[in-house]
Amino acid sequence: MAKELTTFQKIEMCLFDSRSEASAKLTAKELEIKERWMLCVAKKMENPLIQDIELAEFLTSGGEKDKEKISLFNPVSKATAYRDLASISRLVGNIQLAAKNWYRYMIIEGAKKAYKLAEEEKDVNAMNGALDKIGKYTRSDKDDEMYDWTQMLPPVFEPSDDITLLGDEFEPVPSDELEQRRKELRNLFKGRKIEDIEYTEIKNAGTSRK
Repeated sequence: MAKELTTFQKIEMCLFDSRSEASAKLTAKELEIKERWMLCVAKKMENPLIQDIELAEFLTSGGEKDKEKISLFNPVSKATAYRDLASISRLVGNIQLAAKNWYRYMIIEGAKKAYKLAEEEKDVNAMNGALDKIGKYTRSDKDDEMYDWTQMLPPVFEPSDDITLLGDEFEPVPSDELEQRRKELRNLFKGRKIEDIEYTEIKNAGTSRK
């Protein structure tokens, strides 16, 4: 069975879609999350030095503008704001990486054309210059790295009350049995005597006391 996409993955797939296009792929809640994330992404792209606390305040205020007092989206709790910030930082990093790869592609293609023209003109210096540029941006002048570090992405954790995510051996407790199971667990530890153990307290180096 195919693994269900996370909210982050679904939003990233339609990140630059219009609202009408995204609404066909996302739930109403996911669409709301996407819109507030994109507002923060725009702020972070415009001002890379913006502090997390400022973005968190923006999220908890609903993007409220000081003068108009109009909220751009539903305000979120501080905990949700900081969870959002982790996803927003990841989105910004992915956008910047995509842009960098695109510019690298353009430079390499331009260098190929420059080499072809230089070859036709029999301009050896220009040919070498174009080859140097291609070598630099394809990293052909360096040894291959054992691992592509751009593929190392941090995990995205999303809160869930689905116990089965921990493994097939875990099953949810039916709601009508929940209180009985709680009672059984309380009885399991009720009346148990906790034994003190001997310990060693270290005061200073070289001295100890029992």
